Amino acid sequence: MTIDPRVGMWISIVAAVLMFLAGAGAELTTMFSTAVANEIVAAAVFLGGLISAINAVLHMIPAQSGATGAAQFPLGPSTGTKP
Repeated sequence: MTIDPRVGMWISIVAAVLMFLAGAGAELTTMFSTAVANEIVAAAVFLGGLISAINAVLHMIPAQSGATGAAQFPLGPSTGTKP
């Protein structure tokens, strides 16, 4: 299994937007109340970290096929044989 580069691109864009929201915490307090801004920033940081971790795992899957890729990476593409 390989990851489509477009999927990785959109995951990275979503993670970047979430991290920009977290970084904009000071501005969010002027737009909303302090309690609402704290909830927005906490959710953005949590989701940004989660999406970044998922994106990192998806990018560890190699694009090469064959026994070499499967041997080097547990999440590598299938060689067509089952152990």
